[in-house]
Amino acid sequence: MSIPPQASWTLAAQLAQEIRALIRSGTITVGERVPSQNELALDYSVSVDTAKRALAMLAAEGLIVRRRGIGSIVREASLAAEVMVPPGTRITARIPRKDEAAPSEWVPLLVIEQPGEPERIFPADQVIIIAGGLA
Repeated sequence: MSIPPQASWTLAAQLAQEIRALIRSGTITVGERVPSQNELALDYSVSVDTAKRALAMLAAEGLIVRRRGIGSIVREASLAAEVMVPPGTRITARIPRKDEAAPSEWVPLLVIEQPGEPERIFPADQVIIIAGGLA
């Protein structure tokens, strides 16, 4: 299997997305080892460096843990925070800026703005928005 080059995403980002999909579908489960850099490079027809960058992205997101001598293991998903928002709240999504502490440059942020309140920022994969006051 190979990853076709796309102008908008790097090969490493595309490979990370493929692995992410395997984890989310349950093909690779919590506690299981993710294929090694060499296995990924061979299976997806990419360089070992591209596979290494893809695994680094997933580790930065907290989706996997990399252990020397063992490999990359799928982590247990953290519980998402539930955030109640009243009517009139503005919610936008964006990519983290370089100056922001974010779990990963590949995880979008949700910015919640309520009138009269400071904006709150959450990693999009770790928050559930609950709209309050709706019938």
